[in-house]
Amino acid sequence: MTNTSVFADPDPGSAMWLGLLYAVYAAIGIPANLLVLVLSTTKNVRVHPINICIFSIAFADMMLLVSCLSSTLWALTYDMKTCKVMGVGVYVFILMSMTLPSCLSLCRHVGLVREEHELHPMLRPLKRRKGILALNGIFWTYGLLYPLPFILTDRMGLDPMGFCGVVEIDSFLFWTYYLVFIGGVLFSAYIVTFIFYRKLSIWVQETSSMISATAQTNETLAVTRSIMRMIRWLLFVPFVFYYPALTVEMVMRISPNLISVLTARIFLITVPLPHIIDPFVTLLFVKCYRMSLIELTNGGRTLFKRSVYPSHGTVAVKP
Repeated sequence: MTNTSVFADPDPGSAMWLGLLYAVYAAIGIPANLLVLVLSTTKNVRVHPINICIFSIAFADMMLLVSCLSSTLWALTYDMKTCKVMGVGVYVFILMSMTLPSCLSLCRHVGLVREEHELHPMLRPLKRRKGILALNGIFWTYGLLYPLPFILTDRMGLDPMGFCGVVEIDSFLFWTYYLVFIGGVLFSAYIVTFIFYRKLSIWVQETSSMISATAQTNETLAVTRSIMRMIRWLLFVPFVFYYPALTVEMVMRISPNLISVLTARIFLITVPLPHIIDPFVTLLFVKCYRMSLIELTNGGRTLFKRSVYPSHGTVAVKP
């Protein structure tokens, strides 16, 4: 009895090397993002409500790398059912990872405003942890629901680039939906990020020019500058590594035979890289994550020493 879900690949050689490369990416990026998720639950990090946004970004990055393993499984099995399921994950988590920096910039701006009446009424709930959780819930609800039309119409599978995703868009209605709910939302997220990044920049300039500042103000200033650096990386890295592949994808959706699958898959090499780099950017720029990592590492060393040298550090009892 044959497995009807098994299909031939248009270029098996490129499918294999891309699948192996994505497996290497996953081996590096999944543990790194998992580390950020673990650090987000530590005491030093939980006190900062902004960690909710960073947790969401790390989770989206990790799950995207898990979904990218569809290329590895495809190269090994050519199982279309697996490609369909994991292709949904690719579409959900790649867009979430690219839109959530807007949440980070927005929530940091709100956190800096001292008086709630200075904020727009819609932004005031973000002064509290529950409000930030609700905002992230809105992001994730959108991310999980927007691929639904493609799922219901069975448009998930191996796309023109030889990547698991939306197979074809053959109607004006679906093109409109694709451009609005993917391109439009992504563009809007970049606009929101730019607006509130600009507000953060103004706040930093004004606060830096103060003649007298408390230690708490200087600490807040340092944290805000670090968040701004992180936001710049979260926006710049995908722009460099992801948008060339996005351009090729759009060209192949319009003219499928213009570019070969082998050439298209070369552009896919860089797609997962931002999601491997993001956790290292977090550890580099966000002090509370670095401190928690140091404490976690030192705690592990202490536990190791105690397990190896049980008597180390104990007081000798004289008879």
